[in-house]
Amino acid sequence: MSENKIFIIKFIVKDGKMATKMSSKNMAPQETVGLLEIAKQQILDGLKENKKEIFRGSKDV
Repeated sequence: MSENKIFIIKFIVKDGKMATKMSSKNMAPQETVGLLEIAKQQILDGLKENKKEIFRGSKDV
């Protein structure tokens, strides 16, 4: 049975400064880079379409 792959990015913006925390489980570095590229493209596509909600949240499963 294959294990779940998890990649989490957390941005914290406070007083005009931004911190980024990333963690992954059961993923190769190349996979995380690929996911970042996909997310970047989805954000850019959303901006091109003038979507009001580019980011979607989800609850932990």
